[in-house]
Amino acid sequence: MRKAILAFIDFFHPPFKKYISLHNFRYLTTGGTTFVLGLVVYYLSFNYLFKNEEVDVLFFTVKKGIAAYAVDFAIVIPFSFLVNRYIVFTHSENRGRVQLFRFMNLQFINILLNVFLYKFFADVLFVYPTIARLVVGVLVAGFSYLYQHYFTFSVKKLGKKG
Repeated sequence: MRKAILAFIDFFHPPFKKYISLHNFRYLTTGGTTFVLGLVVYYLSFNYLFKNEEVDVLFFTVKKGIAAYAVDFAIVIPFSFLVNRYIVFTHSENRGRVQLFRFMNLQFINILLNVFLYKFFADVLFVYPTIARLVVGVLVAGFSYLYQHYFTFSVKKLGKKG
């Protein structure tokens, strides 16, 4: 399955190879796919799953935009980890549980960034919710790439013995 996915992605790389490495092209492609999946899940949740402006969750109430984010994250986070681990960052020598721990740490940071930035765009600037989700996603994507590349799926560095 991995080889088929990579062959499909790599097929579209030649026109861009002058401008972007294969690794970064794979990240952008899989990240873009994950991002679109998140947008679709968010849109469907916001517009069809949650009918009321406020949603009761356990012991508190949240606006339906935040509830839609929760559904979005519940689907996209596992998908994203699997794609990044097995398609994009295959060079990592870190154990799977270390990668998963670091990835979940990133997701916690991303959730905070997404919620606060979304509330800023949607509630303060009054940007339409799906557009706010799009803008926030683009902003968080750059941060996520750097975090994943240099920390979550980094290659172990062997220290020089002197």
